[in-house]
Amino acid sequence: MELNVIRAERTLSLLTNTYLANADTVKTSMGLVLDTVLSQNLFSYMGAAGATAETAKRYESAVHKWIARISSLLVGKSSESRMAGILLVKHTTLQSPPIFVENASKWTTSLLNMFGKTDVAAVHVAALQLLLVFMDIVREVPELYREIASAQVPRMNQAVLALADKNSELVDTALELLMYSASWFPTLFRPSIDKTETLCLRMLNGSMARASGTTCKRAANCLASLPLVGGKVTVEERWFQYVLQTIGTIETCIDHVMCAEASVANAEARQIMPGMPAFADDFIVSIPQAADRITSMAELLVALLSRPVNVDVPIPVDGLVAVASKLALVPVRVANSKSNRAEFALVPLLAPQLQRAAIRIMAVLAIALGDYMQPFLSAVARAMTAVNARHLVSATTQVALYSLMQLYVERYGYGFVICLPKELIASAISDLNVQSKRQVSATAGSALSASLSSKKRGGRSRATEVADSEGASNMLQIQYTDVVYSALKTVLALLKHTPTVLNSSLRAQIDGQVLTLLMLEMVGGLSSPAASCSSDARYQVALCQCLEASIMSPDPWQKAVVPHAVSIFSAGLESPSVAVRNACSEALAAIEPIIHARLPAQLRALETEKDVEQEYVVPKAIFGSQASLSAGLDGSAFTEQSEPKHLSAEELHEQEVEEDEREVEANTKRFKNFSVQPVSTRSMSREKLQSQQPSATVAKPATSFSPAPAVPATAPAPSGTSMFASNKPAVSSTMPAVTPSTDKQQESNDEEEDDDIPDIVMDGSDSEDE
Repeated sequence: MELNVIRAERTLSLLTNTYLANADTVKTSMGLVLDTVLSQNLFSYMGAAGATAETAKRYESAVHKWIARISSLLVGKSSESRMAGILLVKHTTLQSPPIFVENASKWTTSLLNMFGKTDVAAVHVAALQLLLVFMDIVREVPELYREIASAQVPRMNQAVLALADKNSELVDTALELLMYSASWFPTLFRPSIDKTETLCLRMLNGSMARASGTTCKRAANCLASLPLVGGKVTVEERWFQYVLQTIGTIETCIDHVMCAEASVANAEARQIMPGMPAFADDFIVSIPQAADRITSMAELLVALLSRPVNVDVPIPVDGLVAVASKLALVPVRVANSKSNRAEFALVPLLAPQLQRAAIRIMAVLAIALGDYMQPFLSAVARAMTAVNARHLVSATTQVALYSLMQLYVERYGYGFVICLPKELIASAISDLNVQSKRQVSATAGSALSASLSSKKRGGRSRATEVADSEGASNMLQIQYTDVVYSALKTVLALLKHTPTVLNSSLRAQIDGQVLTLLMLEMVGGLSSPAASCSSDARYQVALCQCLEASIMSPDPWQKAVVPHAVSIFSAGLESPSVAVRNACSEALAAIEPIIHARLPAQLRALETEKDVEQEYVVPKAIFGSQASLSAGLDGSAFTEQSEPKHLSAEELHEQEVEEDEREVEANTKRFKNFSVQPVSTRSMSREKLQSQQPSATVAKPATSFSPAPAVPATAPAPSGTSMFASNKPAVSSTMPAVTPSTDKQQESNDEEEDDDIPDIVMDGSDSEDE
């Protein structure tokens, strides 16, 4: 930190003592000084920690010398010195507001005194801009508000108004400063409200509409900020009065253009802006003057509806929609009129201007009112249809109309589109077809001449040369225009918000044109010089977005465009334009779920502690051994007929005991003096089983699982008897076979077998009884 402070101190000392010491050399060295101040941030170390006391003292001394020098330049004798002082004070204030707080009173007084002197316009413009920076800081610091604003703001307003009256070149900057002054210091602005209103209306009477559109807009914004001042008239009353006067002025101008006189009742009820000059007697001058005044009043309506007023105000929506519709219908009414008045010959020249004014009013209504415009959507749609008359519309009007359509479709969706005529939608889609024409280049023309000169040769070679020359001369030229871009954005809004409005033929037309243009861009088939310009990037982005929206909202009868889209978007990833690459990347990410569909994620309920504990106890109680437990978990031992039940350990124990007792009783009665041996039933018949030699031991059954509880190892059994693990047969490839235990008892046992013991036949056995 200390090194940075030392560097800043040395740089400030060098600039002050070398480049700003002499007033004559300030002009030549001003560029270097400003570049150094802007790039090195020399005033950010005031009060910074990390530097020694001696270093901080030297740095503060260098800053004080700098402030003294630029303050002297601010009140210099030459215009160059004053301009240098204004610029250096501005950048010093922006870098270190604490420095301005210490010198605010002195610098503000110097600037206000400068307005009373005759000087070049550039110096006064720079001074007004510096005052705007000062007021922006003053309004946020309470101490400065009391010391500077209360004393200097009324004086500043009067000085700015006087300066604007003297020099017309300063009107734009003066109006901007007055607008912010009325918004930031409303109570201090009240003494200047009448003069400011007069200045604004002088700029809005139509004289500045063509000469300077920026001046007209700033005058409208300044006049729209005056209701915030309050005073004897409340904010709501003044704002509503301005709106009614603006509507009345526009209607008066429409009547003048249409050569119609308003009725006595309408004329008395109609309010107009005060101070508006009367129209000239010559209609060649008065009709364009009325059109310019309409444009200025439309700008005032836009400013009144768009600038915040911080209070609830009544808005005459029906009157605003009616005046916009009248403006849109003026050219159509004149075109359909059978009158031969000479005044009507000027209206087609002014039709685009009037239509754009109507479009601006309808656009600001949608932005400012939102859902309150829904009852008037049909009227807006009719006005758009009137503007879209092909024999009257211009390119700039068409761009504005498509932008208005896009705004209303995005805000109101189907509620607006159902009121919109299909012809207007078809018009926007038809404008997607860019202009194309055939050109003959110099090389192609020479080839064609050579082929024609050899016409006498005849034969196939001459036909081949002519075909080659025609192929070389047919060059497709694509010309993107603002109308094409605005139509693309409108179609994009329709595809996103109201895709079902477009029928299959319109969808096919959109997809075909978009795919054609994108494929030409992808393969480099455009020979137009503008094809390689970076300005075409916005058209390519709009085309990619339209194709993506068409895929995301498909038509049931739409042809498959996904393969072409994937190829186009993949090729777009290699585009030199960052915007095109981003659009293609987003489109590929959006259509990825369509190409590779996946099941959605499944939500599962969280397991409670009781369920986890029971899941651990039940398998252990059912299986009884680790081997059986493993077989059950693998699923190889489960059968389709039954499923394990989740029971507590006590219930399982009681069930096992009861089943053991029943099995012992049943087996004691049925299988006296018999042994059980599991043998295969797939390859043995009943005779082989009966002729099998007696076994003294019980063979160990194959590992299998039956959902019925197993017999405990400690269960009592009769002597000389071996029992099954369960009295219910399990589905297995082996079955128990009954054999005599001794040879002496064979005959008696054979006789009793048919009476007492039924044949044991398992499903799937190969016994002879089957």
